[in-house]
Amino acid sequence: MDKKKTGTSSAELDNISGSNEAQPQGGSTSPRNRKKNVDISIIIPARNEEGNIGKCLQAIYEQDTPYTFEIIVIDSGSTDKTAAIAGSFPRVRLLKIEPHEFAHGKTRNLGAGKSKGDYIVFLNADAGPIDTNWLTPLIESLKNDKQAAGVYSRHIPRQDCHLYMARDLLAAMPPQPSVRSSTGGFDFMIFSTVSAAVKREIWEKHPFDDHIIIAEDQDWAKKVLHQGYKIIYEPASMVYHSHNFSPRELFVIKAKIGRTEKKFKNKFLALTAGFFLVLGGIFVKFCADIFFILFKSKRALAAASKINKSFVGVQGVAFQKNPLLAEGKNKIKQIGIAAAARVVGFAGRYVGWLGAKNG
Repeated sequence: MDKKKTGTSSAELDNISGSNEAQPQGGSTSPRNRKKNVDISIIIPARNEEGNIGKCLQAIYEQDTPYTFEIIVIDSGSTDKTAAIAGSFPRVRLLKIEPHEFAHGKTRNLGAGKSKGDYIVFLNADAGPIDTNWLTPLIESLKNDKQAAGVYSRHIPRQDCHLYMARDLLAAMPPQPSVRSSTGGFDFMIFSTVSAAVKREIWEKHPFDDHIIIAEDQDWAKKVLHQGYKIIYEPASMVYHSHNFSPRELFVIKAKIGRTEKKFKNKFLALTAGFFLVLGGIFVKFCADIFFILFKSKRALAAASKINKSFVGVQGVAFQKNPLLAEGKNKIKQIGIAAAARVVGFAGRYVGWLGAKNG
């Protein structure tokens, strides 16, 4: 018997305007007014992702899973062919919103509110499932633990990923699974909606923050952990995902993250203690980067490159076969990139701390 199944809903195209339809909150879709005909709802926010959305959707349809699913793509004003490519796939619901209506938490709440499955999966359009076993481990992890609120996948850096970022991802997302029931002060990552699944009944009680500017996943995970739930890291589910941000992009992102963290009780502590945290953070991270690039990167990348899978997308373009091979990369150049990234990143976070509403 072939276990491979796809969504059962008919193809549908929705054009949603924030002025014509209220954005649904967590409690707006209850089991009593929701007609279920699928097990899983996969929500994909996208904007100007014509190079990725087709490969992402094709990888989903190739999943080897006993579960039925629907796919909802939320396009936030793409000016390229993202919407057309998504709409060309069968059984994909395409929801359209304006660019100004997008927010990380709000948009994911919108998709979840329009969905039908008992399990809600969030997947970025630029995150490519590595193999046919991406989806099932996420759901099985949730089903097997009654206290689990969410589960997230392992991120494998792409072939061109800068080595400092590859080090961060390999450290934060090792091959071993883990279960978290509390938060820590220096956690690099406790959850990631780049590729994750949550239980509908928990999302209904604890939706994402509609107004948060970034890191909605970290904020949500901290809230459910404080409510006594668990967060599971499931490395059997893997996606290709990494970014080589420009210094300006990195500064802006880290500043936004800093504003959401609420790390200090007042501005004075942010100004003083924050400054020393930044200096220490740059020093520790950069020293670790140098050691990794000079002495450990070859072995670590060789081990990770054993994930030797490829996926051919709808446009005939394959994901990287050996995603972490760093052959020919100049180590001195990578050290320079790491130094600039650490200084710019921590400077952005410091500016964010100073601009945060503390207390």
